[in-house]
Amino acid sequence: MKKSFSIGATTLGLALLLASGAGAADLPKATQKAMAKLKIDASLLKGLDEELKVPQAWIDGAKKEEEVVILGTWDDRQFRALSAPFAERYPSIKLRYSRAGTSARGMKVLIALREGRVLADVTTSIADATFQFAKQKALADLRELPGYKNLPAEYVDPDGTWASFKLSYRCMGYNTSKVKESELPKTWDDLPTNPAFRSGRLALSNHPNAWLLNLWGAKGEAWGKDFTKKLFEGLQPQKRKEGMSAVTALTVAGEFDANIPAPEWRAQKFAVKGAPIGYHCPAPVPITLSQIVMLEKSPHKNGARIFINWMLSREGQIVQYAETFAVPVHKSLQLRQFLPFPDTMLGKKVSVRDDAMLGGELQKHMLDTWNSYWVGSGAK
Repeated sequence: MKKSFSIGATTLGLALLLASGAGAADLPKATQKAMAKLKIDASLLKGLDEELKVPQAWIDGAKKEEEVVILGTWDDRQFRALSAPFAERYPSIKLRYSRAGTSARGMKVLIALREGRVLADVTTSIADATFQFAKQKALADLRELPGYKNLPAEYVDPDGTWASFKLSYRCMGYNTSKVKESELPKTWDDLPTNPAFRSGRLALSNHPNAWLLNLWGAKGEAWGKDFTKKLFEGLQPQKRKEGMSAVTALTVAGEFDANIPAPEWRAQKFAVKGAPIGYHCPAPVPITLSQIVMLEKSPHKNGARIFINWMLSREGQIVQYAETFAVPVHKSLQLRQFLPFPDTMLGKKVSVRDDAMLGGELQKHMLDTWNSYWVGSGAK
């Protein structure tokens, strides 16, 4: 399949799709706009009707419930744009969305449940609160959703309590005016001995769970301790207090030559504007999964089911990518055209971190080692 098509060809493809009934019978205008923006083949929507075929009882029940309360990480503009096709398809379901921090999506929701209050129907990216949600049996089983089977087995929880709605890459951002491609490390083992990134030319943000935990999980604790020691002692990196996105912006500004971890979507936004930013993934490539869940005590379960099912559909995944560069999780969309920096990602082994790794012994040992260098003089 070709990577992209001209706008004219895409528009023609959409027209043929609608005329032939190969995809959704009534494709929302917002979806057509997203497809044209991405210049992608409309055949990618083939099978969408089946993915969106939910029980009529859910539709009828959602009309009575009227709304779905969602807590997430999208900003308000992004959510309005990515949910526009949903609003066209399901005009009777009102999505009441709030952008919320990690605590508000996780522990505050759990505390409210213990007090008999339900703050949300759907929440995303619950991270290290996952174990507490499971212990409290607070999450509904999503395996009844038609869209659940759209995802690879490694992108969902075996018991159905969460599904991934996007993939995140956490590799290295670098300033293309300061770093040559030939200087980039091929593997993570190559990084600590790389002279191009010594003496503060590499910046780290305090987010080891986003990338280093993956590597500890893939390569083992002994490797992880040795690598962490070499990283700090060999390169003497800058230890930055800013968040991942802000540190990536400082790489663009030239404050340092490179940073880890760099969100791929943030680097892509700078790159499309012509900023001097490159993106590089040493092998294995660290990937994190972002979850979407429904509360078992949700008062709006029918609408919540329909929304999550739509998010896991081809349409939901494509529109989300069009607005946020979030890499799709749908089996049929694991394609080069949905990777912001495909040349540095494809053909390499990956190291996937789902949130089941958070809160375990391996994470504790990783953080103990990391923090000994971040706040102290190193492991003893």
